[in-house]
Amino acid sequence: MARTGITKDDVKDARQRLIDAGHSVTLDSLRVELGNTGSRSTIQRWLRELEEDDSTLLHDEQLLTDTLRATVVQLARRLQEEAMAQLEQTKAAHQAAQANWQEISDRLRTQVQDLTEQTKRLQHQLSETEQKNTQLLTSHQQDTLKITALTGDNAHLKSLLSTKEQHIASLEEKHQHARKALEHYRDSVQTQREQELQRHEHQIQQLQAELRISQQTISVKQQECTSQKEQTLQLSAELHQARQSVKIVEQQLAMLQDNRQQVEQQLYRKDVELATLQKELGQLQEQCAAALAQVAGLQQKEQAWLQERAALSASLSTQQQLWQTFSTINAMSTPTQYIKGEDVIVVDADLD
Repeated sequence: MARTGITKDDVKDARQRLIDAGHSVTLDSLRVELGNTGSRSTIQRWLRELEEDDSTLLHDEQLLTDTLRATVVQLARRLQEEAMAQLEQTKAAHQAAQANWQEISDRLRTQVQDLTEQTKRLQHQLSETEQKNTQLLTSHQQDTLKITALTGDNAHLKSLLSTKEQHIASLEEKHQHARKALEHYRDSVQTQREQELQRHEHQIQQLQAELRISQQTISVKQQECTSQKEQTLQLSAELHQARQSVKIVEQQLAMLQDNRQQVEQQLYRKDVELATLQKELGQLQEQCAAALAQVAGLQQKEQAWLQERAALSASLSTQQQLWQTFSTINAMSTPTQYIKGEDVIVVDADLD
């Protein structure tokens, strides 16, 4: 089925309902009142014809008396003056509010920028602190590895020292055995020599030969004893050096332990500073979010004010149309003298 369009009577009834309800008559409000049916051009055409019909009725001199026309003109002038005064007050209030909102917005924007810069600085400080912590942890790990290596070296040196001490003890034991053997040999040789002198003097030469052999043996034994003493002295020197090395290693180990305690204290302080910076960063983020929420609220208030201003402008436009209609009616019905300026008409005083 073909869609039926709206009629002039439909537009007239809708306009009357809007007027009775106290709403302004616009194309949008008429279309809503008609149930969102009909095109805007059709509604405008029927509305224009209805206004022409109203003008025709008002132009009829038999329907309007002089007093009624003067009253209508004064009412229209007063409506226009009140509308202009209200519009000026609204504009002034809007300008003041807009200046205030602009100042608040600029202040909040500055605070947001300051907070953003402070947040960046804190993030930079946090990054540097994390880098320092990473470096300290790396240094701590390296120190730990050094301590472990030195501990192993110390254990190795202690083991080597123990081995050297055992070797020295063994050499001393051998030296004592050699000395006892030499003394025993000397005693034996001396006893044997005395016995041989007493028994057989003719064996002196043989004994002298044996004595030379014994002396050579003693010389060899003495050389061996001297060599053992030299080795003992060398081992004693090595033992002394090993003990000095152990002392140095123990000193280095103590220094490393002190450094380790200092590094742990620095790490603890850095952890405390990191927790403080993270807490301050959270507070700054909350302040930034609150500032953004306040800016959004101001923008919503400004949008509501703009809508109110649009409604006042529409109302003023309607009143100006009524004023122009009454002015046209008055001009056609009664000769008047007027001065036109800023949309305000001054009617001759004889009409009153």
